[in-house]
Amino acid sequence: MKKITPIALSVLALAAAGCGSSSSKLSDAAFTSKADAICNAANAATAKLSGSGGAAAVKSAEELLSTMIGRLQALSPPADRAAAFSSFLTEVKYVESLLKQLGAAAAARDSAKIASIETQVPGFESKGKAEATAAGIKSCD
Repeated sequence: MKKITPIALSVLALAAAGCGSSSSKLSDAAFTSKADAICNAANAATAKLSGSGGAAAVKSAEELLSTMIGRLQALSPPADRAAAFSSFLTEVKYVESLLKQLGAAAAARDSAKIASIETQVPGFESKGKAEATAAGIKSCD
């Protein structure tokens, strides 16, 4: 079975974990601060996953990403960042679907599927970073 590369696992998990929620529109500074805290927590948690591969690491990354998505969705961005933030969340949710596929492929020891999924990672890296930057999120760019 092909081992899942740490870079692919890291990139897939990097959309990840951290801060609280807000039901009213946040100021630019508050939004950036909260979103960056979520990304910084994800970066720290992802660093602990890097170097490990296989189904257990993918499962941990799935849980990390799911938590991150929930925390990001709880944020209310300023109106001028809402569209970019929505696009960023769409990208992160796509990564979540890739990660689930990767977990299934790892459990099935399907090397071809793992390789196929990993080829999609660079596309997320560039598009996801651009969407994060457009939304004013500095730690996910």
